[in-house]
Amino acid sequence: MDVFNKIVGPLMLAMALSGAAGSATAANLLVNGSFEQPGCSDSCILDTTAKANFITGWTTFLSGAEYFNVRASIPGSAAAEGAVIVDLANNVYGNGGGIQQNFATVVGAKYRLTFSLGNSVYASRSGDGVVQVKVAGQTVTFNTPTVKGSVVEWNTVTYDFTATTAQTTLAFSNEQNPYVNFAFIDNVIVEKL
Repeated sequence: MDVFNKIVGPLMLAMALSGAAGSATAANLLVNGSFEQPGCSDSCILDTTAKANFITGWTTFLSGAEYFNVRASIPGSAAAEGAVIVDLANNVYGNGGGIQQNFATVVGAKYRLTFSLGNSVYASRSGDGVVQVKVAGQTVTFNTPTVKGSVVEWNTVTYDFTATTAQTTLAFSNEQNPYVNFAFIDNVIVEKL
């Protein structure tokens, strides 16, 4: 019995603590927050209504978005998570681009949005940009990192909000000149607090 307590006891305690730690991490309420599905081998311009639902879980609006494998498109660069990212400054049209997703929420509950913003001076861009976020009746603007080199640099930001409806829409957009600015996003997470 003493051997049992010395070996099995600590093992069971470790498993219990591991399970408790695992439950402390909330699940992402969004589908495909790192944009990996369906994937894009190089660059995919999502600029028509036929392509509006190309990115699993997301819908484009305004003039759409650019969806691309950053390693294949901008030498030396990497996504914040995975391989593909979204550029809200769609370079096909000058009237802005965006993506959005609806997800279930509890009215009055608090949530935390976390996502990565990126930028680069690749292709003669300025190295700065903005991303507009609309969620739960709130609109807030975040600046991408200001960069001097062509390799994409990332910054992670958080924003807390309270749900006002049982279905919440999270929307990201950019209305800057797409030939001057990038507005990269990746690794989007919404968790209930």
